Amino acid sequence: MATSSQPPADRMDRRFRPEPGCSEQVEHREVVFRNGWGGIVQRFNVAELGLPSDMVTPVVTAMRTIDAGSVRSTRSKRWQGMRRFSQFLNEEGIRSAREIDAGVVRRFLASLERTPDGRRRSASTMARYVSFVQMVLEHIEQTSAVMFGSELAFPYNPFPRHREAAQPKARLSLDELRAILRACYEEIDAAWSTFQQGQAILSGTDPPELTENDRELHAIIRQLGRLGDGIMPSRPRIMADGISERAMRRHGSHYDLAKYYHLTARTMVPFYIALAIQLAANPEPLRVIRRDCLVRHPLDEDRVTIEWLKLKTGRKRFRVQRRSFDRRKPRSAPRLIEMLLEMTEPLIRHAPPDERECLFLVRHLRPGQRLHSYLAGVPSSYAMASAVRLFTTEANARAARWNSEHPDALRSELPNFTPGMLRGSVASAHYVESGGDLRLASSVLNHGSLATTNSYVEGEPARKLEHETIARLQRLMVSWVMDAGLSAPAPSSHRPVTALFGHRCLSPAIETEAGTRVCRHLAGCLACPGLVVPIDVDRLARILQARDHLIASREDIDPTRWNLFYAPSLRVLEEDLLPGFPVSMHDEAVRRIPSLPPLADLE
Repeated sequence: MATSSQPPADRMDRRFRPEPGCSEQVEHREVVFRNGWGGIVQRFNVAELGLPSDMVTPVVTAMRTIDAGSVRSTRSKRWQGMRRFSQFLNEEGIRSAREIDAGVVRRFLASLERTPDGRRRSASTMARYVSFVQMVLEHIEQTSAVMFGSELAFPYNPFPRHREAAQPKARLSLDELRAILRACYEEIDAAWSTFQQGQAILSGTDPPELTENDRELHAIIRQLGRLGDGIMPSRPRIMADGISERAMRRHGSHYDLAKYYHLTARTMVPFYIALAIQLAANPEPLRVIRRDCLVRHPLDEDRVTIEWLKLKTGRKRFRVQRRSFDRRKPRSAPRLIEMLLEMTEPLIRHAPPDERECLFLVRHLRPGQRLHSYLAGVPSSYAMASAVRLFTTEANARAARWNSEHPDALRSELPNFTPGMLRGSVASAHYVESGGDLRLASSVLNHGSLATTNSYVEGEPARKLEHETIARLQRLMVSWVMDAGLSAPAPSSHRPVTALFGHRCLSPAIETEAGTRVCRHLAGCLACPGLVVPIDVDRLARILQARDHLIASREDIDPTRWNLFYAPSLRVLEEDLLPGFPVSMHDEAVRRIPSLPPLADLE
């Protein structure tokens, strides 16, 4: 008895079937990147570049391998680099991979200096082109040694010092950051109030007394909610259902009414900016932060830890970023995230499967805003930057109206800024407020290296602080050279104190906008960026005594605790301070140690 090869009608057909028109040739000409659910997120047709025919398949393989874990922007930039390389090969008349050698590479580097219209490219732009192309060609060279005519031999650093030629990035001042936060909080309060009002209307709870205008608004919100399944329906669907557009306009635009149901592209921006400032997060990782980012603090029930992922090491692995906050504050980051969780809850089932775990979800009210058939999703980086510009424009318009109505209480306008400026501005603000503490700024940014943090600390306030610190240290050094000694008048109005290991702290108090506070390095002055140690025998004797005391305490203190709290001080003494003293002083300093007062036990 013959059996049919067709599966029953009530079962899913799981047999492999290639798409119509799909062939082996297409697979070797295109680079396709998919998300975790199998949906295509990016597609690049390498055959369109015009590369030599024997390079198409190797380039496809290289891009698939290199960019398998890269983000969209990295893949797009690599594609731009390969397009420029292909244009160069066509200009050179190269038709085979065997014609590509080290000489071609050198000529390609030279060709990057000018754009097609004759403008000069910056060194950083040329370095970016080279880095993206070099990775592809070196991958081909490693997998197929006979592909090219000779070893390509890319230079190690074709554009040396290209980063030094770049202009310092713009930084926002502390007052500007505060003005931005103030505008964000005003918008957040308004958006949250509107959303709560909409949820109350949808739940059917009306206050006892309503005006005719309010009754009409409530009826429209409920009707639109039923039509859109809890979210704002599209304009064509509203018109098809016969809802009065004139009645809707009496209560606001299509975008204004959407605020009653869920987060929108406009109400999202103040949350995004406020979180970017509070978390000091990179804009791209914050854009795709997950909904489960709130983690209960193990020791303090009033504190919440926020976790998010940041790409590291060539965008091939992630590093967890963490910051803890007191959730009792009404505008703290945990409270803002809790608001976002509620405001985006109606959008989850309308978002793509791979974006439903993201925190920032918005309703795509225009067809051009989405690349798929889903009604909601995570806004793109470009859409986020555009929304930030619109937020600034609208906030300045409100400030102008306020200033015209309240000339005695003027508000400053917001500066033009991008999301990428916020992280560096926050780092610079912490650096300046702490009196030049680079470690504090590093802890805020979750950096593992101070050198990385140093590249973020820029701007006029930071430079001014550094110049003042250098000038103060120079005055101290001149006073010691001129034999003024430690009796020279201190630049601070506060009395100097004697700190650990006998160093004289001339400025134990720091003047800030909030008032006077004790220096956070006091009693741990070896970590002070302004530490100056006089070169004399008595000082050397104290340092040697402190070094021996730290070494002896290692036997009585738990090793882990000693390495954490005392090893850094010993390292500073041995590697930074002692090498600065002449060898001829050591014998006399050792003889003076017994006459010094004994040091107390560390613990």
